[in-house]
Amino acid sequence: MSVPPLVMPSLKDVASHVLRWLVNLRRAGVARQEASLQAVNKVVVLARKTAAYARGLADGHRHVDIEAELAASWAELGFELEGLGLQALAKKCDVTSRYWANPSQFQPGFLDQADIRLDTVEREARALAVKVRSGRAP
Repeated sequence: MSVPPLVMPSLKDVASHVLRWLVNLRRAGVARQEASLQAVNKVVVLARKTAAYARGLADGHRHVDIEAELAASWAELGFELEGLGLQALAKKCDVTSRYWANPSQFQPGFLDQADIRLDTVEREARALAVKVRSGRAP
């Protein structure tokens, strides 16, 4: 059995391969930026939806099914953000999800430390959106 001779790629082949790799890398970067922007925009939308529900709570209108939906939506968004590497915002979404699932599970003072107020979360999401739009990695 003979071993085929080692074939060295030409400089043109190497350059072509590197160029394709760079183009694909840029496309992946653009796709990640777009996914990040969509995810942080979802945070703003969900924060506003949650704020509207919380306003109804203040008027005595509690709906466990809506709270379950909020818990699930915040959890899903947290997973999405985590997958994009947006850890700080993902953690706030996780804590918010856990809060809507069962607010009594937290020790006194924990929620203040976690700073999951909806205006804070929305402000952080908007700041990340500005970074993504300007091309800076979040």
